[in-house]
Amino acid sequence: MMYPTTKTKASPIRGSTVEVSSNARVDFYHSVVAMSWLGYLGVFVGAFLIINAAFGCLYYVGESSIGGLRSSSYWEYFFFSVQTLATIGYGSKFPQTMYADILVTLEAMVGLLGLGLFAAIAFARLSIPRARIIFSNVAVIADFDGVPTLMFRVANERNNHIIGAEVELCMFMRETTREGLSIRRIYDLPLVRSHTPLLSLTWLIFHPIREGSPFFGHTAESLKHADFALVATIKGLDETISQTVHANYAYRQSDIQWGYRFSDMFNEDAHGGRSSIDLTRIHDTHIPA
Repeated sequence: MMYPTTKTKASPIRGSTVEVSSNARVDFYHSVVAMSWLGYLGVFVGAFLIINAAFGCLYYVGESSIGGLRSSSYWEYFFFSVQTLATIGYGSKFPQTMYADILVTLEAMVGLLGLGLFAAIAFARLSIPRARIIFSNVAVIADFDGVPTLMFRVANERNNHIIGAEVELCMFMRETTREGLSIRRIYDLPLVRSHTPLLSLTWLIFHPIREGSPFFGHTAESLKHADFALVATIKGLDETISQTVHANYAYRQSDIQWGYRFSDMFNEDAHGGRSSIDLTRIHDTHIPA
Protein backbone atom coordinates (compact mmCIF):
# COMPACT_ATOMS: atom_id res chain seq x y z
CA MET A 1 0.00 0.00 0.00
CA MET A 2 1.35 3.44 -0.90
CA TYR A 3 0.85 6.35 1.46
CA PRO A 4 0.83 10.02 0.46
CA THR A 5 3.91 11.89 1.59
CA THR A 6 4.90 15.55 1.55
CA LYS A 7 8.51 16.65 1.38
CA THR A 8 10.51 19.81 0.88
CA LYS A 9 12.42 20.10 -2.36
CA ALA A 10 14.84 22.73 -3.61
CA SER A 11 13.56 24.87 -6.47
CA PRO A 12 15.74 26.05 -9.38
CA ILE A 13 16.08 29.38 -7.59
CA ARG A 14 18.66 29.14 -4.84
CA GLY A 15 17.44 29.93 -1.36
CA SER A 16 13.84 28.82 -1.98
CA THR A 17 12.06 25.52 -1.48
CA VAL A 18 8.73 24.05 -2.50
CA GLU A 19 6.49 21.47 -0.89
CA VAL A 20 6.03 18.41 -3.10
CA SER A 21 3.24 15.91 -2.38
CA SER A 22 3.84 12.37 -3.58
CA ASN A 23 2.29 8.93 -3.19
CA ALA A 24 5.64 7.18 -3.48
CA ARG A 25 7.28 5.41 -0.56
CA VAL A 26 10.37 6.96 1.00
CA ASP A 27 13.43 5.86 -0.99
CA PHE A 28 15.71 4.87 1.89
CA TYR A 29 18.67 3.87 -0.27
CA HIS A 30 18.64 7.07 -2.30
CA SER A 31 18.21 9.17 0.84
CA VAL A 32 21.20 7.55 2.56
CA VAL A 33 23.42 7.75 -0.53
CA ALA A 34 22.51 11.40 -1.10
CA MET A 35 23.03 12.60 2.48
CA SER A 36 26.29 14.12 3.69
CA TRP A 37 29.06 11.96 5.14
CA LEU A 38 28.40 13.46 8.56
CA GLY A 39 24.74 12.48 8.29
CA TYR A 40 25.67 8.98 7.08
CA LEU A 41 28.01 8.45 10.03
CA GLY A 42 25.28 9.74 12.33
CA VAL A 43 22.83 7.16 10.94
CA PHE A 44 25.43 4.40 11.38
CA VAL A 45 26.24 5.35 14.98
CA GLY A 46 22.56 5.77 15.85
CA ALA A 47 21.59 2.38 14.36
CA PHE A 48 24.52 0.68 16.11
CA LEU A 49 23.59 2.10 19.51
CA ILE A 50 19.87 1.39 19.14
CA ILE A 51 20.43 -2.25 18.12
CA ASN A 52 22.83 -2.85 21.01
CA ALA A 53 20.51 -1.12 23.47
CA ALA A 54 17.62 -3.34 22.35
CA PHE A 55 19.59 -6.58 22.55
CA GLY A 56 21.11 -5.45 25.86
CA CYS A 57 17.59 -5.17 27.28
CA LEU A 58 16.70 -8.66 26.02
CA TYR A 59 19.80 -10.14 27.62
CA TYR A 60 19.10 -8.21 30.80
CA VAL A 61 15.59 -9.61 31.26
CA GLY A 62 16.88 -13.18 30.84
CA GLU A 63 17.97 -14.14 34.33
CA SER A 64 21.55 -15.50 34.44
CA SER A 65 21.60 -15.70 30.65
CA ILE A 66 25.19 -14.46 30.40
CA GLY A 67 28.13 -15.81 32.35
CA GLY A 68 31.37 -14.12 33.29
CA LEU A 69 29.78 -10.80 34.22
CA ARG A 70 31.40 -8.66 36.91
CA SER A 71 28.01 -7.31 38.04
CA SER A 72 24.32 -7.47 37.22
CA SER A 73 24.34 -3.94 35.77
CA TYR A 74 22.53 -3.34 32.48
CA TRP A 75 25.76 -2.01 30.99
CA GLU A 76 27.40 -5.42 31.33
CA TYR A 77 24.71 -6.83 29.04
CA PHE A 78 24.94 -3.85 26.71
CA PHE A 79 28.68 -4.31 26.17
CA PHE A 80 28.21 -8.05 25.73
CA SER A 81 25.81 -7.14 22.92
CA VAL A 82 28.48 -4.87 21.41
CA GLN A 83 30.97 -7.74 21.42
CA THR A 84 28.43 -10.08 19.82
CA LEU A 85 27.23 -7.65 17.14
CA ALA A 86 30.78 -6.74 16.15
CA THR A 87 31.96 -10.40 16.39
CA ILE A 88 34.76 -9.33 18.74
CA GLY A 89 34.47 -12.21 21.20
CA TYR A 90 36.92 -11.40 24.00
CA GLY A 91 35.84 -14.54 25.82
CA SER A 92 35.29 -13.03 29.28
CA LYS A 93 31.50 -12.97 28.77
CA PHE A 94 29.58 -15.89 27.29
CA PRO A 95 25.98 -17.13 26.87
CA GLN A 96 25.03 -19.92 29.25
CA THR A 97 21.32 -20.52 28.58
CA MET A 98 19.31 -21.56 25.54
CA TYR A 99 17.56 -18.19 25.68
CA ALA A 100 20.91 -16.39 25.44
CA ASP A 101 22.11 -18.70 22.64
CA ILE A 102 19.04 -17.86 20.56
CA LEU A 103 19.54 -14.12 21.11
CA VAL A 104 23.23 -14.42 20.20
CA THR A 105 22.28 -16.24 16.99
CA LEU A 106 19.77 -13.55 16.05
CA GLU A 107 22.15 -10.75 16.88
CA ALA A 108 24.96 -12.37 14.90
CA MET A 109 22.72 -12.47 11.83
CA VAL A 110 21.73 -8.82 12.36
CA GLY A 111 25.40 -7.90 12.72
CA LEU A 112 26.49 -9.68 9.55
CA LEU A 113 23.61 -8.22 7.55
CA GLY A 114 24.15 -4.72 8.95
CA LEU A 115 27.89 -4.83 8.28
CA GLY A 116 27.30 -5.81 4.67
CA LEU A 117 24.55 -3.22 4.22
CA PHE A 118 26.51 -0.27 5.58
CA ALA A 119 29.69 -1.35 3.77
CA ALA A 120 27.80 -1.59 0.47
CA ILE A 121 26.27 1.86 0.94
CA ALA A 122 29.66 3.33 1.86
CA PHE A 123 31.15 1.82 -1.31
CA ALA A 124 28.27 3.20 -3.37
CA ARG A 125 28.86 6.66 -1.93
CA LEU A 126 32.59 6.51 -2.66
CA SER A 127 32.07 5.23 -6.20
CA ILE A 128 29.77 8.10 -7.26
CA PRO A 129 31.74 10.38 -9.62
CA ARG A 130 31.67 13.95 -8.37
CA ALA A 131 32.78 17.02 -10.27
CA ARG A 132 34.94 19.75 -8.79
CA ILE A 133 33.64 22.42 -11.12
CA ILE A 134 33.16 25.90 -9.71
CA PHE A 135 30.95 28.59 -11.18
CA SER A 136 31.36 32.31 -10.72
CA ASN A 137 28.78 33.35 -8.15
CA VAL A 138 27.75 36.27 -10.37
CA ALA A 139 26.98 36.75 -14.05
CA VAL A 140 27.70 40.00 -15.85
CA ILE A 141 26.10 41.82 -18.78
CA ALA A 142 28.41 43.99 -20.84
CA ASP A 143 29.21 44.69 -24.48
CA PHE A 144 31.32 42.08 -26.24
CA ASP A 145 32.23 42.62 -29.88
CA GLY A 146 29.66 45.39 -29.91
CA VAL A 147 26.79 43.19 -28.70
CA PRO A 148 25.33 43.21 -25.15
CA THR A 149 26.31 39.82 -23.78
CA LEU A 150 25.51 37.82 -20.67
CA MET A 151 28.68 36.17 -19.34
CA PHE A 152 29.66 33.82 -16.54
CA ARG A 153 32.67 31.58 -16.08
CA VAL A 154 33.49 28.12 -14.81
CA ALA A 155 36.70 26.36 -13.82
CA ASN A 156 37.89 22.85 -13.02
CA GLU A 157 39.32 22.73 -9.50
CA ARG A 158 41.03 19.38 -10.09
CA ASN A 159 44.44 19.17 -11.70
CA ASN A 160 43.16 17.14 -14.66
CA HIS A 161 41.00 17.53 -17.77
CA ILE A 162 37.27 17.18 -18.38
CA ILE A 163 36.97 15.85 -21.91
CA GLY A 164 34.19 17.01 -24.20
CA ALA A 165 32.68 19.43 -21.69
CA GLU A 166 29.22 20.71 -22.68
CA VAL A 167 27.33 23.57 -21.08
CA GLU A 168 23.67 24.54 -21.25
CA LEU A 169 21.98 27.69 -20.01
CA CYS A 170 18.24 27.95 -19.37
CA MET A 171 16.01 30.69 -18.02
CA PHE A 172 13.11 29.92 -15.69
CA MET A 173 10.76 32.90 -15.89
CA ARG A 174 7.40 33.49 -14.21
CA GLU A 175 4.87 34.70 -16.76
CA THR A 176 1.12 35.22 -16.97
CA THR A 177 -0.73 33.90 -19.99
CA ARG A 178 -3.53 35.75 -21.77
CA GLU A 179 -5.99 33.64 -19.82
CA GLY A 180 -4.50 34.89 -16.54
CA LEU A 181 -2.70 31.64 -15.73
CA SER A 182 0.62 32.11 -13.91
CA ILE A 183 3.23 29.64 -15.14
CA ARG A 184 7.00 29.28 -15.10
CA ARG A 185 8.34 29.04 -18.63
CA ILE A 186 11.73 27.62 -19.57
CA TYR A 187 13.80 29.29 -22.28
CA ASP A 188 16.95 27.78 -23.76
CA LEU A 189 19.58 30.50 -24.13
CA PRO A 190 21.89 30.03 -27.13
CA LEU A 191 25.60 30.34 -26.39
CA VAL A 192 28.49 31.47 -28.57
CA ARG A 193 30.18 28.16 -27.76
CA SER A 194 28.52 25.37 -25.78
CA HIS A 195 31.26 22.74 -26.18
CA THR A 196 34.97 22.61 -25.47
CA PRO A 197 37.27 19.64 -26.19
CA LEU A 198 39.13 20.03 -22.88
CA LEU A 199 38.17 21.88 -19.72
CA SER A 200 41.37 22.17 -17.75
CA LEU A 201 41.62 25.86 -16.82
CA THR A 202 38.75 28.34 -17.00
CA TRP A 203 35.94 28.86 -19.47
CA LEU A 204 34.16 32.17 -20.06
CA ILE A 205 30.68 31.47 -21.43
CA PHE A 206 28.77 33.99 -23.58
CA HIS A 207 25.09 34.47 -24.36
CA PRO A 208 24.63 37.31 -26.91
CA ILE A 209 21.54 39.38 -26.14
CA ARG A 210 20.03 39.72 -29.58
CA GLU A 211 16.42 39.78 -30.78
CA GLY A 212 14.80 36.55 -29.61
CA SER A 213 16.71 36.45 -26.32
CA PRO A 214 14.55 36.78 -23.18
CA PHE A 215 16.93 39.56 -22.08
CA PHE A 216 16.40 41.57 -25.27
CA GLY A 217 14.88 44.97 -24.49
CA HIS A 218 15.53 44.72 -20.76
CA THR A 219 17.55 47.21 -18.75
CA ALA A 220 19.32 46.94 -15.42
CA GLU A 221 16.29 48.52 -13.74
CA SER A 222 13.70 46.26 -15.38
CA LEU A 223 15.69 43.13 -14.48
CA LYS A 224 15.40 44.00 -10.80
CA HIS A 225 11.63 43.46 -10.95
CA ALA A 226 11.65 40.37 -13.19
CA ASP A 227 10.91 36.99 -11.60
CA PHE A 228 13.41 34.64 -13.18
CA ALA A 229 16.39 32.38 -12.55
CA LEU A 230 19.20 31.18 -14.79
CA VAL A 231 20.28 27.55 -14.47
CA ALA A 232 23.64 26.57 -15.93
CA THR A 233 24.55 22.88 -16.25
CA ILE A 234 27.84 21.41 -17.40
CA LYS A 235 28.87 17.82 -17.99
CA GLY A 236 31.82 15.98 -19.43
CA LEU A 237 34.11 12.96 -19.10
CA ASP A 238 36.61 13.02 -16.27
CA GLU A 239 39.84 11.71 -17.79
CA THR A 240 41.09 10.27 -14.49
CA ILE A 241 38.13 8.05 -13.63
CA SER A 242 36.72 7.76 -17.19
CA GLN A 243 33.22 8.59 -15.96
CA THR A 244 30.79 11.37 -16.74
CA VAL A 245 30.68 14.16 -14.19
CA HIS A 246 28.24 17.03 -14.01
CA ALA A 247 27.55 20.19 -12.07
CA ASN A 248 24.96 22.95 -12.04
CA TYR A 249 24.46 26.42 -10.66
CA ALA A 250 21.54 28.86 -10.46
CA TYR A 251 21.68 32.64 -10.82
CA ARG A 252 18.94 34.89 -9.50
CA GLN A 253 18.28 38.38 -10.77
CA SER A 254 20.29 39.78 -7.85
CA ASP A 255 23.33 37.78 -9.04
CA ILE A 256 23.49 39.60 -12.39
CA GLN A 257 25.74 42.66 -12.56
CA TRP A 258 24.94 45.04 -15.41
CA GLY A 259 27.88 46.93 -16.93
CA TYR A 260 30.56 44.91 -15.11
CA ARG A 261 33.34 42.72 -16.49
CA PHE A 262 35.20 39.80 -14.96
CA SER A 263 38.64 40.53 -13.57
CA ASP A 264 41.67 38.76 -14.99
CA MET A 265 42.63 35.55 -13.20
CA PHE A 266 46.01 35.05 -14.90
CA ASN A 267 49.26 36.01 -13.20
CA GLU A 268 52.34 36.47 -15.38
CA ASP A 269 55.84 35.83 -14.07
CA ALA A 270 57.98 38.61 -15.49
CA HIS A 271 61.22 36.69 -14.94
CA GLY A 272 60.45 33.05 -15.63
CA GLY A 273 57.87 33.61 -18.34
CA ARG A 274 55.43 31.29 -16.60
CA SER A 275 51.77 32.06 -15.94
CA SER A 276 49.39 30.84 -13.29
CA ILE A 277 45.67 31.05 -12.56
CA ASP A 278 44.25 32.23 -9.26
CA LEU A 279 40.92 30.40 -8.91
CA THR A 280 40.04 32.44 -5.83
CA ARG A 281 39.42 35.36 -8.21
CA ILE A 282 36.84 33.55 -10.33
CA HIS A 283 34.08 35.67 -8.75
CA ASP A 284 35.87 39.03 -9.02
CA THR A 285 34.36 41.71 -11.26
CA HIS A 286 35.06 45.35 -11.98
CA ILE A 287 33.52 48.29 -13.83
CA PRO A 288 35.56 48.95 -16.98
CA ALA A 289 37.24 52.33 -17.19
